[in-house]
Amino acid sequence: MERLHKVSAGFIFAFICLHFANHLVGLQGQGAHQQFLEAARLVYRHPIVELVLLMAFVIQIITGIALAREIWARKKDFIHQLQAASGAYMAFFIVVHVGGVFMGRLVFNLDTNFDFAAVTLTKPWVYFFLPYYGLAIMAIFTHIGCICYDIFKKSNIRLAWACLVVAVGIGAYVTYLILMMYSGRLYPVTIAEPYVEAFGGEPTYYLAPEESAPVAAETAQPEADAATSQN
Repeated sequence: MERLHKVSAGFIFAFICLHFANHLVGLQGQGAHQQFLEAARLVYRHPIVELVLLMAFVIQIITGIALAREIWARKKDFIHQLQAASGAYMAFFIVVHVGGVFMGRLVFNLDTNFDFAAVTLTKPWVYFFLPYYGLAIMAIFTHIGCICYDIFKKSNIRLAWACLVVAVGIGAYVTYLILMMYSGRLYPVTIAEPYVEAFGGEPTYYLAPEESAPVAAETAQPEADAATSQN
């Protein structure tokens, strides 16, 4: 079972690398994100590739839950407990996320692109999706860190701990960047009306904090001039 878990993890890891690359390219803007997404989809939305990925996810969840239960039953050390917990959350995330993506595509007829992710970080959805996405990213990097720890713990315990700490640290930074990007905190983000209509509420335009100051200053200036003229 552990071997099957590792084989399926290899396919998923390749997809995750491509998926995170898409997110990070998005730091250059929504247009860059869409261009990369369209190119990446030529690979992972090929019917055969998509089927293999879905099978890998199913195998990963089934074998992962079994391995996690074994870890908890044997009450293994903290790192194994952490690995099991992060894996369990990843299994939960995969089920919900894949289901949500297919619902968006097949039920709501929406392209699951930048807008699809960004609209979930509007009120009231943000109160669920912010921790939901944040914990998922952290779980992935924590899980990888635990695996690296397990690889090096016998030969070099300091390197093992360093790998775990670095993986978690990188995960925290990537989590921050991705969530800030999709919530419009890094640059102005526009969300198309079909996505807003599907999720409810009004069309939203986000303005990065550093760009809001000049707008406020321009608004305040006429008021100051008016007050001066009255005096």
